[in-house]
Amino acid sequence: MKPSGERSVGKADTLLQVRDTEAKASRIIEEAEEKQKAILVAARREAIEKYQAAEAAIRKKIEAAISQEKASLAAQRSDSMRKGTEEAAKLMAKAKDRIPKAKTHIRNHFERTFDAATGTNE
Repeated sequence: MKPSGERSVGKADTLLQVRDTEAKASRIIEEAEEKQKAILVAARREAIEKYQAAEAAIRKKIEAAISQEKASLAAQRSDSMRKGTEEAAKLMAKAKDRIPKAKTHIRNHFERTFDAATGTNE
């Protein structure tokens, strides 16, 4: 025993304690590294999930906007087609009204030309 009342520890015991302490420290470090890896894996997984969720939300918004624009364009097309059909009907009605006048005008012009060529002026 030492004069202070403590037992003296031999070199072998000290080396064993140092090895035990180093082994415990190694285990603690390994556990900490494993926890760190697990945390990183979980964080990466969470980041990927958040990225995919954000990407899906953006895709959904884009698809909704495209769908809305398609509906708007379809309505505009339908309106343009209706207006075009109405305009075509008006033009056809005008043409039908003018056809008899045009026939008469052409016939009169032809008859005048024929009369002038044949010399009949009646």
